[in-house]
Amino acid sequence: MNDGAPTDSNWIFLLFLLLPGGAGALLYAFGRSCRKKKSAVGWTRLLLGNLLTLLFLLATAFTLGEAYYRFCYDTTDSLAYTKVSMRWLDRHHTLNAAGFRDDIEYTLGAMPGKRRISFLGDSFTAGHGVKDVNDRFPNLIRRDHPEWEINLLARLGADTGHEVKCIEDSVNSGYQLDEVVLVYNLNDVADLMPEWKASLTRIFSDEGKGGWLRHNSYLVDTLYHRWKLSRDPEMQQYFDFVRKGYEGSLWDQQQQRLTALRDLVQAHGGRLVVVTFPFLHDLGPKYAFRSVHDRLDRFWTGAGVPHIDLLPVYQDLPPSKLVVNRYDAHPNEFAHALAARTIEPFLVEQMKANEPAK
Repeated sequence: MNDGAPTDSNWIFLLFLLLPGGAGALLYAFGRSCRKKKSAVGWTRLLLGNLLTLLFLLATAFTLGEAYYRFCYDTTDSLAYTKVSMRWLDRHHTLNAAGFRDDIEYTLGAMPGKRRISFLGDSFTAGHGVKDVNDRFPNLIRRDHPEWEINLLARLGADTGHEVKCIEDSVNSGYQLDEVVLVYNLNDVADLMPEWKASLTRIFSDEGKGGWLRHNSYLVDTLYHRWKLSRDPEMQQYFDFVRKGYEGSLWDQQQQRLTALRDLVQAHGGRLVVVTFPFLHDLGPKYAFRSVHDRLDRFWTGAGVPHIDLLPVYQDLPPSKLVVNRYDAHPNEFAHALAARTIEPFLVEQMKANEPAK
């Protein structure tokens, strides 16, 4: 194994336990040596004693921090690339045979006697940061409507281009469409922006760097990524990138893709409706994307696609009550419950308006 090769084996933690043990042994030996000598303690011995004490305290703090992040801290970050977040995915992000995160299997044909609702989306729909899939808004709606067959065509990091491809692949494999709910996030335009693609490539290419300690310590890896993202100018400008996606030629391209998605769904016997999520971490009186919400609503109205915007649901709530944690801006269980409570009557209305001919 290379010095920089990652490992999740907990035996590595035994090595970290040696740090406070070794420092404590040195401090104990030094103390015994001082007690045996009757002469006054000189400044060099005093300095050495203080350094050994500091070493012991730092080693103990490091080991306690490592134990916490390795065994207790179980959550995600927005990009899902820290060791803690990747371990969370291993524990809680279980895929069904169709390749989507869910605790039920899907069939190609709709279940007899049931209307099918297919939620199409990204990590918001997949429930990134939500441990139990039954706490996601599609599952909450599924629980309350056993007469519906609810599937989730959602993958982490999906943008509009990926979602169009997902529908294409699904129908080509024989998957039957009925009501398709596009769960739209404002950053779904990002795959049109080469500068953001380059930024992601650069960020994730850093995973092969950092040396043995970062690759084997949950504490060091977590602190490193938090420090790095807080100082990364491209991450600080991310939302400026997103706003550009709703201007000029980029917005023209996005409208064309969304129209193509609508037409693709309709061509295969389905009907598209849309739910839009706001950026939850940025809510407040100075929320910078209100004009983008208005632009999207006008587009969907002109395209004849029913649309519900969740911004009014969340806008008066503090972001800390809605997001997974301060490092992950995905919706938490409370935000999912609010979404389910709002989307459910919207879907009831849409399903009635789209009753199949008898």
